[in-house]
Order: sequence, then structure tokens, then C-alpha cells
Amino acid sequence: MLFKAGVALREANGTMPVSQVAAAAHATVRTLERKFKQSSGYTVKDVSGLMRFEQVRNQLWLHPNSNLAGLAHELGYTDQSHLSREFKRYSGTTPAAFARTAKKGKQVVSNDFVAFVQD
Repeated sequence: MLFKAGVALREANGTMPVSQVAAAAHATVRTLERKFKQSSGYTVKDVSGLMRFEQVRNQLWLHPNSNLAGLAHELGYTDQSHLSREFKRYSGTTPAAFARTAKKGKQVVSNDFVAFVQD
């Protein structure tokens, strides 16, 4: 059941309501929430929120000029303020401040940057 729930969440990139995750896992919402909390220590909603946060963070890191309202819509947030509240909840900073930091980081790391990776 938990595996099916995880697959459903992953395929929906964290944008699936808990009731749909439960249906995909062939469980009631209450049973899914209880089992999920027992096994991971988190609720389905917590994991879903974290998945969406990571997508926003990654997008802003790669593309700091991204439109926040567009990202909010694309990733299933109610609106831009919802995205901002959730982002701050998980990171302690606003998405706009994070994007500014990402821009500065990209200026420091030029196109001539070379990384060496050792196996």
C-alpha cells in the first residue's frame, strides 16, 4: 500500500490530493495517513509539500528569473502567496530572496568553471 502511495505521489510530483493518493493505494485516507506516519514519521501532506518545495527550489536555482505565479500554477499551489508561504516554511527564506541568492551564485561561478570528480 505504501509503495503504491509513493509511486502515485512521485508520478504526480506531489500535486495529488491525499484522497487521490489513498485511492491509488487502495486504502482509506485514515489508514493511509496512519501507516504513512508510522513508517516515515511524516504525513502524506508533509511529503507532498516537501516534494513541491524541492521542485520550486530546483527551478529557481536553475532559472532564478522564473515567474513565481507561473511556477505556483504549474506545481499545484493555490496562488503565488501559497507558494511563498510554503517555500518559507521549508527553507526559512522567501522564493524571491532565494532566487536573488541563486543569481549571485551564478555570477560567481562563471562558464569557465571546471569541476573534477574522483571515483
